[in-house]
Amino acid sequence: MTTVDPEAIRGLGTEIQREVLPALERADAILPGLRGIDQALYTSVAPALAATYTTAVSYMNEMAAGAAECFQTMNENLAGCAASWEEADAAAAGCFG
Repeated sequence: MTTVDPEAIRGLGTEIQREVLPALERADAILPGLRGIDQALYTSVAPALAATYTTAVSYMNEMAAGAAECFQTMNENLAGCAASWEEADAAAAGCFG
């Protein structure tokens, strides 16, 4: 029979959020500074490199924001999974007395 620890499932989501979100917040604080370099790149390097750099910084801005939202949703889903296991265990226990 499968044994599940709902508190461990909840803790996993919380731990991931606690460990990952601060790193994303630090990255989010750094990324605007990188944006300021964009203008210098247009005049000091090949236009193709400047365009690539600008695209990469824009991608990182969106990725960091999207990742934070993704981890929040994952945490909510893990909490829902844990609650479902508890409900299933309670229902099964009720069937067997």
